Amino acid sequence: MASASQWEVVGKPKKAKNSPSSKSQKKHSGAKMITIEPNAPVKEDKTIYTAFLEKEEKEQQKLARGNAASARNSAVSTNSNTNNKKSAIPKKKKIEQDGKKVEKVSITTAIAQIDHQELENILSQSQIKFPDNPDVWLKDLASFLNLKLENVKETDDFYKGKPQGYPLALLPQTSQKVLNSVVKRFSNQTLDNLFYHCIQQMLSESSKDQCSLGYKIFLQLLANHKPDIAMSKMYQYLELLKTHQNRPALCISILWALGQCGAKSFKCGLKVWLELMLPMLEVRQVAHYPVECLEQLLRTHKNVTAADGMVTLREYFTVLDVVFSPSFNLSNDLRKRLTDVYPRIKELAYGDNPAQTLRSFFASYLARYNVNANPAIKNELLTCLVKCLTTDKQSFSVWCQLYTKHLVASGYLLEHICNEWGDLAPLFDKKLLHETLRSFSVTNEEMESQGRANREGLAHCQAATKDLVGRLTRASFPWGMLIFLLVSVVASIVLYDILSSRNLRKSKSMSFLEHYGILALLEQAWGRISTFIQLTTSWVKTNYPVYFAYVRDSVGPFMVLVWTSLKDFVIMSEEVTRPHRAWMVQKMIGCYHWVHELSPETWAWCQDAALLAWEATLNYSLWLWKEAVHLALEAEHWLSEHVLTGSMSTDSLKATAQWTVGQVQNYTTQAWASLLTMVK
Repeated sequence: MASASQWEVVGKPKKAKNSPSSKSQKKHSGAKMITIEPNAPVKEDKTIYTAFLEKEEKEQQKLARGNAASARNSAVSTNSNTNNKKSAIPKKKKIEQDGKKVEKVSITTAIAQIDHQELENILSQSQIKFPDNPDVWLKDLASFLNLKLENVKETDDFYKGKPQGYPLALLPQTSQKVLNSVVKRFSNQTLDNLFYHCIQQMLSESSKDQCSLGYKIFLQLLANHKPDIAMSKMYQYLELLKTHQNRPALCISILWALGQCGAKSFKCGLKVWLELMLPMLEVRQVAHYPVECLEQLLRTHKNVTAADGMVTLREYFTVLDVVFSPSFNLSNDLRKRLTDVYPRIKELAYGDNPAQTLRSFFASYLARYNVNANPAIKNELLTCLVKCLTTDKQSFSVWCQLYTKHLVASGYLLEHICNEWGDLAPLFDKKLLHETLRSFSVTNEEMESQGRANREGLAHCQAATKDLVGRLTRASFPWGMLIFLLVSVVASIVLYDILSSRNLRKSKSMSFLEHYGILALLEQAWGRISTFIQLTTSWVKTNYPVYFAYVRDSVGPFMVLVWTSLKDFVIMSEEVTRPHRAWMVQKMIGCYHWVHELSPETWAWCQDAALLAWEATLNYSLWLWKEAVHLALEAEHWLSEHVLTGSMSTDSLKATAQWTVGQVQNYTTQAWASLLTMVK
């Protein structure tokens, strides 16, 4: 330690920087060291991005030359220092200055200007530069498309209200053929990777506020060619959506690209919606787009039988919670729209054979029923539970197994069946329901005897079970049988009254009708009907010739042509089919002989049986004829004595019939004469 009057410096003393000894030592040591001469830097290998770098360098060189020429023409009096400063302006600023002069064009005009020759040239150049990297060929085409459409003014990034296939449908057919022919050469894995690459490039361009229309068109092309292109990277796309969920525009762009898988295949579109779009309903800013995609998917594809049973239990009940749960963060308008398409999702979840699949849904429905839930979801669950019981008979056995576990839900289900028994009775299997209720009654008694009478829901189940058993065993009033009996009794009384009276006019039934004015009403109605018939007849007599002449002049030539064509067709058919019919006759004769030779005894037995049947039929026919004649004579005798009297006598009927025949003959003669007149 240093004393109070004197301080010492602790540490190593610094050596003099320019001491002659140190310099000599360095020279001496440097002479002994091995010297290493640096080589030239290693040249970089060409990658898939070399083409784009070379393209950018060429563009920058062109811009630099143009700017230098303009600078020389405009700055004649400037000195060399000023020229040097101007040449040092960054190239980025020059590109931006030139970019200000570019005018935006419409999407239709820009896409129509894409020539298939340019696409083929880009493809051939890529194949020459990268013969062993076919992935680069497709990426070059996608980049070229986006570069050609970079000056497009996009008013709607998601093309709402546009037809299906927009904007790919605007691309010329020749260009589409070139792109489709290229896409068909590559494997599924290559196309899957390219689809993911195009989505990333689209997001990159959109995040820079630049046009990404070219990548969108290429995405549509890939999705149309291979609808299941997004299936292999579901997890990556879901992570991509979660990453961009705070940026609604980019998130909806991803959903739009993935939604193109449903343009050609409903099955792939539904799978994408369930796996990727359904979770996005929780994001309020983009929740409207999955609903629109689902509506568009169901509206585009009418035949959805290929996707039956594709909706799993987890996915279906997720949709159920979204639609009916008020705690889910969804606007009322979107909830209403989802409610409209919910039955279609439910049908797809049930599959094409609900009688075999609803048993697996019954347990989930019963477990989800909660007394404190909102009325909408409770009514939906009860309706679905009844659907399971009435469609799939195995649901009763599942219910018996889960009865004690879900006692409260079972009580409310029994109560619902009791309240709606008038409408549900024809749908239920009465035998199965009665056995199930008897099992419930035994279970209730066992639980009560074991001291578990205070269990929640047990009293409710007991009351509902007794009520439903009473409704099931109680016979309904036979209204149909009562009406049938009443009609039969009234008809029998009227018939007996007519038979016991001398004639129809003197019967009590006719007197009853006449006394209460019913007969007068019927006569009045018949008079009006007769007047209407007369008016109709006179109108037909007056207007029939006019309309017939008009129809004859308008349709007559066509009918003649049709008749001539039909006649020629029949004649031609007869001539053409004549050899075939002859061949058929020969074959049928040969077939008859061949069958007869197989078993001649069988044909003899058939002939004897046919003769016996004919004799029996003839005998019974004669007997029936005799009995029918006898009954007809008896009926004639009874009618002549009781009915055919007075105005209804035989002479009156004959006179009426003769008058009717005469009127018909007169009308027929007049009609025939009018026809001949019009034809002449």
